[in-house]
Amino acid sequence: MKKILVVSLTTLTLFSSALCADGLKNSLTNIMHKKDTTAGMVDLSRLNVNGRAPIQQPKTRSSKAVVATVNGRKIIKKDADAYLSKRTQGQVDNFDLLPAKQRLKLIQEMSVAQVADDVAKKELTEQEKTAVYARVWMQKKASKNPVTDAQVQEVYANLKKRAIESNSSKPIPEFKSIKNNIKMQMTEKAIMGDLMKDAKITVIDANMIAGSVNDMYISIDEANNALNAVSKGKATWRSIPKADKGRVLKMIAPSKLIEAAVKTDLSAKEKRTALTNFWMQNKIMKTKVSDKELKRSYAKLKKASKQAKSKQKLPSYKQLKNTLHMQVAKEKVIADLMKTAKIKLK
Repeated sequence: MKKILVVSLTTLTLFSSALCADGLKNSLTNIMHKKDTTAGMVDLSRLNVNGRAPIQQPKTRSSKAVVATVNGRKIIKKDADAYLSKRTQGQVDNFDLLPAKQRLKLIQEMSVAQVADDVAKKELTEQEKTAVYARVWMQKKASKNPVTDAQVQEVYANLKKRAIESNSSKPIPEFKSIKNNIKMQMTEKAIMGDLMKDAKITVIDANMIAGSVNDMYISIDEANNALNAVSKGKATWRSIPKADKGRVLKMIAPSKLIEAAVKTDLSAKEKRTALTNFWMQNKIMKTKVSDKELKRSYAKLKKASKQAKSKQKLPSYKQLKNTLHMQVAKEKVIADLMKTAKIKLK
C-alpha cells in the first residue's frame, strides 16, 4: 500500500505539474482576451509576456518595499517577485503587475508555511516540539553517514547464520522484508554510539536531582518517568539499588545529549520547517474527506486534462484515490488555517 501511494503521489504530481504549465501558458498567451478563473490560482490575465504593450502599466515599487504584512511580519517586494517568478515558471516576476485581488491570493499562497508555523508553536506541547527536533536531528545525522545495503546484507547474513546454528524453530524472514528495519536499527546504534562515546554520567541522588550527563542535570521526576515506562509502574528512583540508578541515567542520557545537540546543530529555519511539517501532517491525517469530495476533485482533474489536451494519460480514480485524499485534506487544512491569518496589503 505504501509503495502504491508513493507511485500514485509521484504520478499525480507530474501530471498536475504538466496541466498547470499548460494552463498557465494558455492564460498568458491569450492575455488580453481571456481571463483565468481557476479557483485559488493567481490570475495573470492582465499581464503581457509576448512583447505587446499592456493597456495600463502600474507603478512599480522598489525591491525593498514592504508589499504586505502577515500576522505582523513584513513581506518585501523582492520575495514576492521571486515567489511569483517561481509560480509562473519565470514568465512573470513583478508583483506590482497583479491586480489587488490576485496580489492577496499570491501573498496567501506564499505565507502558508509562516502562518502554519505561528499556529504550530501555539498548539504543540513542549514535549512534542522536543520529540520533533530530536527526530529531525537524527535524520540529519543519518543522512551524513548512511548505512549501505552491503552493510545491512552482512548483518542479515550473520543473524541468519546464528539462527541456523542455534537450531531456531522460528522462520527466518526474507532479507527484503526486514532490510529497512535492520538499516534503521544500525543507523540508530551508530548515532547513539557516537553520541555516548565521551558522555560523563554521574549519580547525584540529592534533593530533586537524580544525576547528570555532561553536567546537564537529570531530575528525579525524569528518572521516575523512565522507570515507570520500563517497569510499568513497579519501580521508582527511591526503590531501586544504586547500581541500577546508573543504568537508568544511562538510559535517559541520549535524550539529554540530543536535546543539547539540537540547539547547536539545527538552524532556526530547520526547526520552523520541522514543526510546521509535523503540525500539518497531524492535521491532514485527522481531516475527514468524503467520497463525494474525492470524486469531485478527480472530475476537476479530468476536466483540466481534457482542456489542456495533455498527452499524458490520467491514472484511474482508484489509482489516485489515496493521493487525492491527502491532497483534498491538505487543501481543507490550509483553507481553515488561512482564515486565522491577518494579512494586509500595502
